[in-house]
Order: sequence, then structure tokens, then C-alpha cells
Amino acid sequence: MDTEVAGQIQAYLLAERPDTEEAALFVVAKGPHRGQRLTPAGLRTIFRYHRGRAEVPAAHPHALRHSFGTALAEAGLDLAVIQALLGHAHVDSSVGYIHLAPVRVRAAFDTARARQRAQA
Repeated sequence: MDTEVAGQIQAYLLAERPDTEEAALFVVAKGPHRGQRLTPAGLRTIFRYHRGRAEVPAAHPHALRHSFGTALAEAGLDLAVIQALLGHAHVDSSVGYIHLAPVRVRAAFDTARARQRAQA
């Protein structure tokens, strides 16, 4: 795990996460459901709030899955590993989450072409 991400999670656990017996990492921070597992609807509510404050109207939680899948692909992880990390039953589902930057695609193409020419 990236050390910066680990540091942010540690800070959340120490300073923001309410005391709870809940096993889930992210829990409701305040209100009548404090300490209970954060639901998908709760996450969307948090996103809507921060999206408005940041004036980024198109942001949504699902975009994080796309960013995560793309980052894994750009780091060179095997598609089967990406599939497992995204929790997909079929590899075809994972392919749609991988959005490689055009520069990366071009570099991979050039490398493949060079290998092909060297073998000819």
C-alpha cells in the first residue's frame, strides 16, 4: 500500500472514525447511525456535499473505481489481478474500468512493433 494512503487511513482511524465494534473501515461519523457501516447511499451523500463545496459537478464515487483500475493497469498489474481487486466475476467487466492514457497506449504499441520487427 502506498505510504501516503496508509498515512491518511491511519489519520482517519485515529482522529475521525468513531469508536465502534463495526468491522468495516468506513462508518457513519455522526447522527443516529454513528458507528454503523457506511452504506452506498451514505457515500453518495458525502460525495454530493463535497462535490458542491469543490464545485466539481461531475464527480461521483464510481469514478474512483475507474481511477483505481487505470492506476493498476498503468502500474503493470495483470488483468486477472485487477479483476480480483475490483471484485468482478468476469474479466470482461474489468476491461471497461481501464482507461489508459494515450501516451501509454502509444508507448505499448511502439514497444510491440519493435519486438515484432526484431523477430522478422
